[in-house]
Amino acid sequence: MRIAKFVIVGWSQGAQDVAAYIQQFGTDSLAGIVFVDSPVSAGPSEIDIHKEFSKAVLSRLSTDAEHPSDYSEGLVRSIFSKPHPDLDIQHLINESEKTPTSIGLAMLVMDIFAVDRRPALKKIDRPTLVIASSGSPLLDAQKEMAGEISGARLVVVPGAGHALFIDDPEEFQNALSELLQTAGQ
Repeated sequence: MRIAKFVIVGWSQGAQDVAAYIQQFGTDSLAGIVFVDSPVSAGPSEIDIHKEFSKAVLSRLSTDAEHPSDYSEGLVRSIFSKPHPDLDIQHLINESEKTPTSIGLAMLVMDIFAVDRRPALKKIDRPTLVIASSGSPLLDAQKEMAGEISGARLVVVPGAGHALFIDDPEEFQNALSELLQTAGQ
């Protein structure tokens, strides 16, 4: 079975993958695009554009490398702003630890600081959803990104953490359903 059109969704660092896909293949096979709580990277310019965010990422690299278990636990716990008693947090931590530390840190640095993904935004001509946590340190960048994409819809989810689809699944589902309806037309 061949899929003629699909909706591509990228959460967090996955936003860089979405932009890379669009840059390489264009949008002909896409019905819609979703960026979840992350703007696309400005590459080396990130250091100047998002100084506080960049400083936070770069300043903790050696600590994360020296204490990978602490890093994994802190990262997993930080993506939620609401309690989720039915969620197996320890399982998520264990799964995150399966990525070797050196590879995880290299991916992080490469995704944020290596390639300017913004040119891909100019190629977007499909229904696009930019959905962000109101507490995101890069909320302004996501708002700016949505403004650069013709016809993009920005949804800011109040009170949700980085894993906004877990913290507020109803809001996420509503926004995604609206995009799917638009993309299906």
